[in-house]
Amino acid sequence: MTRTRGRGSLIAVDGVDGAAVHAVAKAEIKAIARARRGGVSVWDASGIFGELVVAADDAGRPSARTLLLLYAADLAFRLRWEIKPAVEKGHTVAAAPYVATAIAFGRAAGLPGGWLNSLFAFAMQPDAARVVDKASPRKAKKVCFVDFGCTHLSANGHGLTRHQLAARARAHLTRFALPQSSRTAAAPPPPPRARRR
Repeated sequence: MTRTRGRGSLIAVDGVDGAAVHAVAKAEIKAIARARRGGVSVWDASGIFGELVVAADDAGRPSARTLLLLYAADLAFRLRWEIKPAVEKGHTVAAAPYVATAIAFGRAAGLPGGWLNSLFAFAMQPDAARVVDKASPRKAKKVCFVDFGCTHLSANGHGLTRHQLAARARAHLTRFALPQSSRTAAAPPPPPRARRR
């Protein structure tokens, strides 16, 4: 990913549970001085996925690759109209979710990592990253991209249930997607081992 930095900053908040991701993103923004708050950028800001929901049945069900191409198009919209303008004005924006969630979903669906990395190479490098690997305590469910995608793929005869796909995405996200990021509700990394001489 290319680094495009203005005077503000971008916090990537990724995870499988939409309500938990959104809650962490809001908390991150609330911790910023009011004058520097740029808000939370959420997926489907462009309305692409809303259009997919209301599409006629004969339009067919999208594949994992199609869902990720749509996510990339939506992210490009978010970057152009929500994230970059705020960052360039010196504000902090929390993207909920960002790239790691989409890559984890793609890996769960069996897509190659190289293709996924190339697809999202246009995205800004975040200044900070959070991986939310817990569920929201609230009953109210905020639909997330992973849940949306898993529902469509399982209905498309992908071979895995929605819950199996979501579990795989969570495993990819928490183990591989952002190993250098700080994780919410995750164990801290072990201390480095002393070298033998």
